[in-house]
Amino acid sequence: MTMAGDLASLVTGLAAPHPQRQAVSVCGPPPGFSPMFPGPVTIPSLAVHQASCGSIIGAMKPSSIVVLVLVLVAVPTLAWMLGPGATWVLENIDGVTLNNDVPPPATLPSDELTAKDWASAIAAVRGNVLAVATGLAALLAVFYTARNADTARRMFRLGERGHDTDRFSKAVEQLGSDQAPVRLGGLYALEQLAQSNPALRQTVVDVTCAYLRMPWTPPREEDRQQQIRAAQRAARTRSPGRAEAQAVRNPDEEGLVRLTAQSLLADHLRWRKPRWWQRPTAANPRFWPGIRLDLTGATLLNFAFSDCRIDTAVFIGATFTDNAWFDDTTFMDSAWFYNATFVGYAQFDRANFSSIASFSKATFASTASFDEATFADETQFNKAAFTGKASFRRTAFIGDAWFYGVTFVRDARFDQATFTRDSSFSDTQGMLIELTMARVRPDRAHDWPPGWHVETRPDGAVLERYSPPPEDGAKDEQADGEPTSST
Repeated sequence: MTMAGDLASLVTGLAAPHPQRQAVSVCGPPPGFSPMFPGPVTIPSLAVHQASCGSIIGAMKPSSIVVLVLVLVAVPTLAWMLGPGATWVLENIDGVTLNNDVPPPATLPSDELTAKDWASAIAAVRGNVLAVATGLAALLAVFYTARNADTARRMFRLGERGHDTDRFSKAVEQLGSDQAPVRLGGLYALEQLAQSNPALRQTVVDVTCAYLRMPWTPPREEDRQQQIRAAQRAARTRSPGRAEAQAVRNPDEEGLVRLTAQSLLADHLRWRKPRWWQRPTAANPRFWPGIRLDLTGATLLNFAFSDCRIDTAVFIGATFTDNAWFDDTTFMDSAWFYNATFVGYAQFDRANFSSIASFSKATFASTASFDEATFADETQFNKAAFTGKASFRRTAFIGDAWFYGVTFVRDARFDQATFTRDSSFSDTQGMLIELTMARVRPDRAHDWPPGWHVETRPDGAVLERYSPPPEDGAKDEQADGEPTSST
């Protein structure tokens, strides 16, 4: 076959509609194709080339595909409009034609133009096309600039995230140090990281709570004296065991680190309602909303969480070695103090429990005060032990209140408390349980301590103590003292 025959067969084959050839026209010629020396084009090579082009197109974003299609359509259209397209627009859209046969003084019809006017019209059409093309190019540039800015912003965020991860890892490593200053630095590093990155706040709180849950025994005075004497002996003898002794965590220093961790948590959970002249963020700009605390089994020192707002609080089995302050604190979700031990004073005055509150089997070794607190949901004090005084004056029990099997070693005051739903004081033991003027709903199920009954009044039902009947001796004395009427 001659070269002319090869060219003719190639042109005939390319003119036939074929999917592989369509892929070639879009994605370019397959590997090894030469327009000068075409040679045989096999279907497998075209299929492989089409698959590679399809994978490239599939990896593109939808916006990039739209832009690519617009460019492929706009470039040939622009080239055509700058060439014969302008003439076609004038003849087929504007409906004018060129007439060079009429001399200049004569007038032409409105649908005919002279050569000079025809050239001006062609230039005007092409100028309009170039203006539109320039506007489209500007829009395309704005689009890609915005996309590049978004990509740069995402990369910056990824870099920040990696930087925050490194800071977080280093701070957690510092918490494992044997040196108290290093552990303190780790706590403050975590606090600063969470303050600047709200997404890490709950994680930082979880790490701090995990640190407080680690086993630790508060030092006794005898232990402090022994440590002082041991340090003095080591200083005099300069024994090699001194370095090993320094590697052990000092209980007093560990107590300081734990107090710092508690203080950092309280600082970011303390919330006060702003005054009318203050902005919403003026009360505490360092407040972290929606925080959950899990201090199960933790040993806590002088726990000062007054005026705080906590989402969920879990203190199951926790030990409060000193005083515990929760006055004016709001528990947005459930609060669990099951089997907790309060060694010192426990103050929950004006606390607000929005969900279930459980103090079952809790031990209060000193005074416990819940004056003017609000329990919006179920309240559980089953089998709790109050060694000191217990005060629930003007407390509102909106949900069910259960005091089954509670032990009150000293006085328990429920003066002017409100019991809106069911309540039970069955098997309660105590010297004096005072429920004077406590308001109740008589249509609910109640089990009051012995000696109390519901008295219905015009302003509502209240609790009153039974008046015991006078003894026989008192009756005789009263009868002897009464004057007798004469007949």
